[in-house]
Amino acid sequence: MRIATAFYHQQSIQTISERSEAMARLQEQLATGKRINRASDDPVGAAEAERLRAAGARIEIEQRMMAHASGMLSLADGSLAAASDALQGARELLIGAGNSTLQAADRASIATQLQGLRDELLAIGNQRDGSGGYVFAAQGSTTPPFTTGGAPAFQPAAGTRQTGLDVSFDTTVDGGAVFIGDGSSAPGGSVFGSLDAIIAQLNDPAVDPAALGAGLQNAMAAVDTTLDRVLQARTSVGEQLRALESRGRLLESGELSVAARASDITATDYAAAVSDMQTNQLAIEAAMRTYAQISRLSLFNYL
Repeated sequence: MRIATAFYHQQSIQTISERSEAMARLQEQLATGKRINRASDDPVGAAEAERLRAAGARIEIEQRMMAHASGMLSLADGSLAAASDALQGARELLIGAGNSTLQAADRASIATQLQGLRDELLAIGNQRDGSGGYVFAAQGSTTPPFTTGGAPAFQPAAGTRQTGLDVSFDTTVDGGAVFIGDGSSAPGGSVFGSLDAIIAQLNDPAVDPAALGAGLQNAMAAVDTTLDRVLQARTSVGEQLRALESRGRLLESGELSVAARASDITATDYAAAVSDMQTNQLAIEAAMRTYAQISRLSLFNYL
């Protein structure tokens, strides 16, 4: 009988200890709102939660990259639109300069306006992007992409800078490809060189009419070709902005899915936790009553 009493005594203590530990875990879950507070709570669930956390972090990183790309491309779109307007203005002036009735003073006035548009184009080509770089810096540059002394030359390496993880998007435009072309002074080459040449001719009171006509044709060809390249670049930028919006919706959906799955794994089920606490509390009370009854037993109870 004394062996049985000792056994029940030990069993009551063990039950109280186990149920108290369970109560402590449940109280922690209710306080933190998390079912898994350490790996030992649920090793499999903890591993899955960590995998989901990593997936969520990756999505956040890509979203930041895309936000940066979207800002840079939006700025590029505005710059290309401004360049298109300047080129259209230059084209109209060139058409007007072909009027054979113009006097030297009239041609000089057109030359002054063309010079302003040419300088505007160069300023657009050297526009900063607000983050320490340049919109038309191709593969990147810490200095203005186009030189400003004499005939502008494009300095960065050809190409574009990109950002993104699974999908890459441009964060720069290749200004050399847009404004310089093959870099020659022939039609379709550098728009700056072509404009500089016609401006010099228009400023020359003794210019030969035939030479002026050829110069206007060359300048018009360069402006039209550059305008085409600007429009092509803007189309590419627009397509990437559209793709960014689509990718953003996809990532947002993935982010919500990851968050929901992580919540299902780690979040506390409050109703279940409260029910388990009540069950454990009843078990502790029963074990304590049993312990109290066993503790009061003595040999006199069996005499």
